[in-house]
Amino acid sequence: MDLNEKQKTTYEAVSAQIKAAPEACLDEISHIISYVVYRYEQQNEEFNEETKEAIREVEEMEKDPSLGKTYTDVDQMMKELLA
Repeated sequence: MDLNEKQKTTYEAVSAQIKAAPEACLDEISHIISYVVYRYEQQNEEFNEETKEAIREVEEMEKDPSLGKTYTDVDQMMKELLA
């Protein structure tokens, strides 16, 4: 993953804070940071309209599971989709 200067500065600041945190919290902090970076990139990425609509659809499905089936296992999902 290539980082621009702003992202590098943010990454270094966050890394310094992580190093000071108790080891037991590192996994949780890592997941939170990954999510924040993902959301930042998602909001700042220029997607075409079809991709934006797909993202909105997934976000709606996350809010209302009755809109579609969700999976936690990719192999199971592919098995059902290809059946």
